[in-house]
Amino acid sequence: MTLQKRVRRSIGKNISFYLTGTVLTAITIMLLVGAFAVSNTLYDRFERFFAQNRIEDGEFKTETPLTDADIRALEGQYEVVLEQQHYTDLTYQDTKLRIFTQMEKLDLASVLEGEDLQSDTDIMVTYRYAKANGIAVGDEITILGQKFHVSGLCNKSDYAIMLYDLTESMPDRDGFGIGIITKQAMEKLVDPITYYAVRYEDKAKEQDFRKAVYDTYKTTEYIEKESNTRISLIFHEADDLTAEFSLYSPIIMLLVVVIIAMVLSRMVKREGKIIAVLMTLGYRKQELIRHYMLFGMIPAIGGDILGILCSIPFSKAFCGFYFGDGEYLDYTVKMPWLTLLVAVLIPVVVYGLVSYLVLSACLKSDIVPLLREQKKEKTARICRNSNCSTGWIYTVRSIWLNKARSLTMVIGIAVATLVVVLGGSFQDSYDNLIEVKMPDAMMGGQYEYGFKSFQTENPYGGSAVFDISFGAKVDDSRFNMIGYEEENDVLSAKLCSGKPIEYGKYYITNAAAKRYHISPGDSFTFYDTVTLQETTIEITDILDNDVMALVLTSKENVAKLLDRPVEQYNVIISREKLDIPGEMLSKSASVADYIEQAKNLASTAGIVLKLLKVLGALICILVTSMLAGMILEENKRNVSMLAILGYTDREIRTFIFRANYILVPLGFLLGVLLGYATAYSMILSAMQSSGRLMSLPVKASTIGISFGYVLLSYLLAMLLLSRKKALLKLLWQKDE
Repeated sequence: MTLQKRVRRSIGKNISFYLTGTVLTAITIMLLVGAFAVSNTLYDRFERFFAQNRIEDGEFKTETPLTDADIRALEGQYEVVLEQQHYTDLTYQDTKLRIFTQMEKLDLASVLEGEDLQSDTDIMVTYRYAKANGIAVGDEITILGQKFHVSGLCNKSDYAIMLYDLTESMPDRDGFGIGIITKQAMEKLVDPITYYAVRYEDKAKEQDFRKAVYDTYKTTEYIEKESNTRISLIFHEADDLTAEFSLYSPIIMLLVVVIIAMVLSRMVKREGKIIAVLMTLGYRKQELIRHYMLFGMIPAIGGDILGILCSIPFSKAFCGFYFGDGEYLDYTVKMPWLTLLVAVLIPVVVYGLVSYLVLSACLKSDIVPLLREQKKEKTARICRNSNCSTGWIYTVRSIWLNKARSLTMVIGIAVATLVVVLGGSFQDSYDNLIEVKMPDAMMGGQYEYGFKSFQTENPYGGSAVFDISFGAKVDDSRFNMIGYEEENDVLSAKLCSGKPIEYGKYYITNAAAKRYHISPGDSFTFYDTVTLQETTIEITDILDNDVMALVLTSKENVAKLLDRPVEQYNVIISREKLDIPGEMLSKSASVADYIEQAKNLASTAGIVLKLLKVLGALICILVTSMLAGMILEENKRNVSMLAILGYTDREIRTFIFRANYILVPLGFLLGVLLGYATAYSMILSAMQSSGRLMSLPVKASTIGISFGYVLLSYLLAMLLLSRKKALLKLLWQKDE
C-alpha cells in the first residue's frame, strides 16, 4: 500500500479546496511580487536617469544675483556644482509651456528623438507634451513672435513628473510641457526668471554653503531635492504601492491558512479508521503527519507556480501604469528575485507549519477508538426543547457541530467584503475630497497669486498675505505659514473647536496637526528653509482644513520671523479673478484647479479600486464554492432522506444551506467593520506622503452596493454548483 496514491486520489476528490487555495496563494504572490517589481523598476530607472543627467540636490533664489565669479568662488570653497538657470512661462495653443535655457552642468536633458540644439533658432520639446500636441522633429513653432525649429524631443531630468507648480499632486502630461532653447535665444525673447541649481560633492558642507549664500546674497527661497515633488513624487508612489499591497497579501494568506486548517482537521476526522489501520500496519504518527501535510502543501506549491507565471505579465502591466505618471523613459521590468524567492517560500513554510500543528493536535487519539470510529465529540443539545421548526434546529446544530467550517465561511466572506468595502470606501473618500474639502481649500478664497518677489503696494484687490514655506523639525517635511491682516474680507477659516480665532495666535490645520501629532497647547518647532534658523511656537487650536498643511497667524508674526516690513506680501488671495501682469507672478492657482487635480487623482486611483472589487468577488466565489461543495458531500444521506420524505429540490437546498443565511450576513458585517478600519489606517499612512487628510464617510449606499457585490458573488458560486447538484440527484435516486 502506497500513501502517494492516496494523495493523487485526494486531488480529484477535493478539487475545489486545492483550486481555492492555489488561486488565492497565486494572487498573494502576484500582488506582492508585482508591487515590489514596480517599486524596484521605478527606483532603478529613475535613479539611473537622475545620475546620468546630474540631478540637483537643491535649488534656490536670491535677491542679489550671483555673478560668474561668485559661482566659481562658491564652487571652489564649498565643493559644490552651481549653475544659474533661466525660464519663462507662456501659453501655446491653449496649453502651458515653460521655456528653459539649456543647462551644461546640472539637470541635463536627454534627447529621445532628433538631435540637441544646434543654433539659436532651435528648440527641444519634452516628449509626452510633443506627442500629445502633434509636435514632431522638424516642425516650426512660434513663441512670442519668434519662430523656432524643433530639433529634438527630450526629457528634462528635474521635471521627471510634469507638475506646473509644486503644490500640485497629479502631472499634466498633455497640457504642460517644457521647451529648451539657448541662452542667447532667451536673451532676445524675454526677461526670464532666474534661480540656481546646486549639487553637493561634500554633503557635510551643505549647511555652511546655505548660510553663506543667505548672508551674502539674501536667499529668498530654497527647495531641497526631497521636497521637490517633480523629482521625488515617483519614489513616494513606489513606496505607497509596496506598503498598500504588503497589507493585502497577508490578509489573503490568512484566509488560506484558515481554510487549510479547517480542511485538514476535517480530513483527519473523516479518515480516522483509515489512519488507525495505517498505524496498525506500522506507520508512525510522524510519518502520517508528513503524509497529511502534503495535502496542505499542494496549494502552496500550486500557488507558487501559478503566482510566478502570473506575476511576470502583472508586473509588466503595472509598471506601464505607474511609468505613465512620469515623463517617457524606456525601461526593463526589474523583477525582485529575492522578494520572489521569499514570496514563494512563505506559503510553503506557513502552510507547512499550520498543517503540522493542526495534524499534531488531531492525531493524538489512540488506535482503538479510531478503529471503532469513536469520536470524542459532544452531541449538540442546542434547541433540544425548542419549539422552532426542524429546519432551523438543524441549521443551528449544523453550525455548532461544524465550527471550523462555519468559522471559515465567516472569515472568507469577511475578507471578500473587506476588499470590496475598501474599494468603495476609498471612492467615497475621493468624492468627499472633491465635493466637500477642496472647495474650502483656500479657507474662503477662490484664487491665489504668488509673486516672484515681495511687494509693498496692492492695487489689484483681494487679501495680501505672507505665504512662506518652512520645514518641520520632526520630519523635515514642508508646510506653509500664512500671515494675514486682521482686517480682511477673504479668509474665513474655522476652528474644529468652534471657538473664535484670536488675531496674533498660531493655528495649525487639521491636516498638519495629524501629520505632526500636534494638539491644542502643544509646542511646534520648525526651521526657516533659507536661514535654517529654528523657531518654537505654541499652537492655540486646530483649523478645520484637511487639504493643506498650514499654520495661520498674524502678518506681524510672520514679518518678524522673516525680518521684513509688515507692509510687504508675496501672495494675494481673492474671491474673484484678478488682473495681475503675468510677468510679475511665479504662480497662479484657483480652487477649480485644485478640484480638477483631485478629479484626475481619483480617476487614476479608480482603476485600482475597481480591481479591488473584482478581487473581493473572486474570493467570495472561490470560498463559497468550496464550502458549499463540502456541505453537499456531507449531506448526501440527509438529502436522500429528505427526498424520500417528499421534500422538493428547492426545499432540500434551503434546508441544507440555511446555515449560510446566518454565516454570510455575519461575515459581511465583520468585513464591513474590518474594511473601514483598514481604509482608515491606509488614509493615515497616505497622509504622510500626500499631506492631505482624507475623510472616510460611512455611506449606506456604499455598504448596500458592497452587499450586492457579495450577494451576487455568493449566488454565482451557488449557480456554479448546479452540475454537482445534478450528480447528487442521481445518488439520491440510487439510494431510493
